[in-house]
Amino acid sequence: MNSTFNWNPEQTLLEKVINLASERGQSPESIISEAVRLYVETQSIETANDDVSDPLIGLFSATPDLAINSEDILQNEISEKSGWTWKEPQQ
Repeated sequence: MNSTFNWNPEQTLLEKVINLASERGQSPESIISEAVRLYVETQSIETANDDVSDPLIGLFSATPDLAINSEDILQNEISEKSGWTWKEPQQ
C-alpha cells in the first residue's frame, strides 16, 4: 500500500533527517519510516503498561500488594553486605 501525505517539518529537523540518511546510506523516507515505527511501538507498549499500573503505588513499579509482602521482600533481598558496614579508610 502506497500512501502520500504532505509534511512540512521545521528546517533544522529536515536537515538532521537528511544528514542522518546520508550518514547511514539510506533515504530520508526510510529514516522517517523507522522513526515513526519506533514511536508507534513505544506508544503501544506505554499504553499497555498504563492499563495495568496503579497510580497510587508511587514513583516505582511494584505489585499492588507491596505493603502486605514487604517483610518477605526484605527478607529475600538480604545479603551478606546488607545493613550498616564500616568502610575502609581512604588513603
